[in-house]
Amino acid sequence: MANYDILCFLEYFADRSNVLDGSNKRAPTYQWQNFYQEGQTLSVDTDATGTYYYLAFDVEGFGSNDAADINDLSVTLAATAEIVDITDTAMGADNLVIASLYVQNVGSETFDSGSAQLISRYTGSIIGASVSDEVIGWTVNPAINKIKAQVPTRVVATDLIGRFDVP
Repeated sequence: MANYDILCFLEYFADRSNVLDGSNKRAPTYQWQNFYQEGQTLSVDTDATGTYYYLAFDVEGFGSNDAADINDLSVTLAATAEIVDITDTAMGADNLVIASLYVQNVGSETFDSGSAQLISRYTGSIIGASVSDEVIGWTVNPAINKIKAQVPTRVVATDLIGRFDVP
């Protein structure tokens, strides 16, 4: 049986309208990873740019496939002054969080693009936070903008879809 390292890359965007950097690459306001002390690039994701720096955090709630029940993601981060400020700003902003979970062969000194595999990616917004002296908890909800709703106002049934002839 093979052993694997489990890594998480976390991206925070202060504003949804500025997710891309102009070259169709994601340009997060802040980006972190929870495994290596040295900064890492996410070389297997051609849509990502920049260096992911170390931050002690834990993430719970990833689904195993796209069709799985969509739940909230719980992110627990070290309560640094920067994270407190980000959390305070995020509560009143239309933010975006992308959390990517990877596995790779055990024991690499850096992110191993040869063996790393994306297991799950969660996209959402911070809808709640808890703050203590040691940790900050974010509740991340699937990325449906509550201000500009992207969900139909009524249930779409099969009788609403199709071609209709009007006499």
